[in-house]
Amino acid sequence: MDIPRPAKDYVGEYQWRPLDDVETDSLRGGKLWSHFGENEDEYLPLGSETFFVKSDIGSVTFVRDAQGHVTGYTYHRWDGQEIHAKKIK
Repeated sequence: MDIPRPAKDYVGEYQWRPLDDVETDSLRGGKLWSHFGENEDEYLPLGSETFFVKSDIGSVTFVRDAQGHVTGYTYHRWDGQEIHAKKIK
């Protein structure tokens, strides 16, 4: 399944907290990939702005501002907790 929104919108660097490692999301072969430390996972589409990875039962929903620019994402943990990541580049 291809990425439902313009894939370039999601490309960038994201950070959960100021001292955390930076996650880099990039495109490869028309698919969205997450690079976080030593880990690399393909984001698989779950909805219009929501993705998951095979190795995690959580999901990621990208967030846009009023102008439609991606400003970050919310990571939805399996236990209901939400973690917000800010797009820094």
